[in-house]
Amino acid sequence: MVSGDGEMPGKSSEEEDAGNGVRAAGPRPDFRVVQAEYDTRLGKTVYKDVGAMWHNVSKSGNEFYTMKIGKLKLLVFQNTKQ
Repeated sequence: MVSGDGEMPGKSSEEEDAGNGVRAAGPRPDFRVVQAEYDTRLGKTVYKDVGAMWHNVSKSGNEFYTMKIGKLKLLVFQNTKQ
C-alpha cells in the first residue's frame, strides 16, 4: 500500500484480502511498520507497509511486543533497569 502527502496508509478489508496473496493468520496487529520513501514521480513522500507489531504478555506477566518485518521476527521490551 502506498500513500502520499505524508499521510499514513490505511488498508481496506478488500486490500487486506487481495494484497500480495499472503494473509497473516492470527490477530490483527496493534501497529503497522512503514518505510518512508520519496516518490519523484509524485513529488512527495510515500509510506510502504513493511511489517507489523503485536502487543503480548508473557506467562509471568511481563509485557512485550513482537515485530515482524519480512522473515525477520524481533521481540521488543521496555527499556527498564533490572
